[in-house]
Amino acid sequence: MSPSCCSRALAPSPTAHAPHTQQRPAPSQPSQRRSVQRRRQLAVAALPPAAVLADAAAAVDALAGGPGELASWVLPAAGAFIALAGLVGLRIGTYSQVEYVTAAMLARHVKPGGARVLQLGGTTRDLYYYPAGTVQVTVGGADLKTGLWEQAGMQAKVPVQAVQEDVQRVLAAQAGSSADSVVLLGTMGQLGEPEQLAAQVYRVLKPGGTLVYVQRVRGGPLQPLVGGTDGAVDAALVEAVQNYAGWDFAQWDTAQEATDPHAAGVAIKPLSAGGPISSGAPSSVDKVAFEQLMRQGSRGKQQQQRQSGGSGFGRE
Repeated sequence: MSPSCCSRALAPSPTAHAPHTQQRPAPSQPSQRRSVQRRRQLAVAALPPAAVLADAAAAVDALAGGPGELASWVLPAAGAFIALAGLVGLRIGTYSQVEYVTAAMLARHVKPGGARVLQLGGTTRDLYYYPAGTVQVTVGGADLKTGLWEQAGMQAKVPVQAVQEDVQRVLAAQAGSSADSVVLLGTMGQLGEPEQLAAQVYRVLKPGGTLVYVQRVRGGPLQPLVGGTDGAVDAALVEAVQNYAGWDFAQWDTAQEATDPHAAGVAIKPLSAGGPISSGAPSSVDKVAFEQLMRQGSRGKQQQQRQSGGSGFGRE
């Protein structure tokens, strides 16, 4: 063997001792695009073929009795949906009107600045309707959550004392002449006989204090559909409370008579302990406020009553 051959055989290969490295493909945008294309292909493959969709449409027609039958029940269904939407809108409108009446009654017939209020019934939203400077609102009810009411009172900037107890017991436990206003929101039917209810409220009120209430009363053909009859009382109960002999001034009226009737009223305890205030003595500002509130809504209502032959606005 020639030296040149040996030298070529013994000569090290340029790659003989090179370290072994694995070439990993760097992530690139083309690979990401391929992955997205693959996912799209899988999604398209999962879609039902046109034949399956055609069979589904034929099955719907068969259940409905054919294309003509399908149209025959779609139109009544659409009409029922429109009627349901109208009923929902009516319920929302009725609820908004009752909320407005409640807000107006509390804002106008609870004295501004320094009032102590006993509220039986209602919701935490009512706390926002009290005049600024209300000293305390004592709220009673068997199902109320004390923590929720106290938190709402802090947000509304109205100190709240929540009492989880039957409303009749809460009223009976109050000291005499301790409240500037007693507010009854849907609870007149839970407080015993009308004479007993009026006497208890009269005892708790300070001289010149006000009984303020918003109460659902029975009546109206749409009431079961619009608002329900929970807590509703006969109008005779409201009239009996208003006719209590001790009041200096008492007046009430009905809102939403055609849909969900609610009686809204105010009664005032005399400033003097001897009985109702004489015509020459100073009267409570609430009498004027109530008449203004009722007068604002009297125009439209009087027009409706003239058309139907009804009586005037407001009851004493």
